[in-house]
Amino acid sequence: MYGGWIKRTALYLKVKMPWADLDELLQSGAIGMLEALKRYDAGLGVEFPVFAARRIRGAMIDSLRRDGVRRRGECTFDTEQVEVTNFQSGNVSEDPLSHLLRTDRQTSLAAALKTLPSLEYRVLALHFNEELNNREIALVLDISEGYASRLRKRALTSLAVLLTTQLNGETV
Repeated sequence: MYGGWIKRTALYLKVKMPWADLDELLQSGAIGMLEALKRYDAGLGVEFPVFAARRIRGAMIDSLRRDGVRRRGECTFDTEQVEVTNFQSGNVSEDPLSHLLRTDRQTSLAAALKTLPSLEYRVLALHFNEELNNREIALVLDISEGYASRLRKRALTSLAVLLTTQLNGETV
């Protein structure tokens, strides 16, 4: 009966965080279930399924955080693999980054990405390569959701300034 909850939660997290190992999520979920069974107190007015679901998910996320240091080093932004096909529809706004991608100037983009601080670079890599939202990025990098948002905005602003300057032939 409880195995279904664990599996469902693990599959949900696996979809949101594709780099996570499903077997590790299932194992962490089982540990979370055992903790829920030990800690549950019916006198607090919370139903067991609600209590257990939070403990299962929490144990899985804690496991991802513990593995986070190792996994963070694995996320990279390979500029050679940038797909221009998504930008060929013509519905893309006319910002410097879109212009560079559309005109196949990936070397300028790669050079600009190298100028970003490491944490900003990782935030962009997780956002664009792994398609994570700010909440998920915050979990992976063990930072607040607001800070993840500010880092992404700062990185995109820096890239826009640098690339606009390059397009206009100015020096930085």
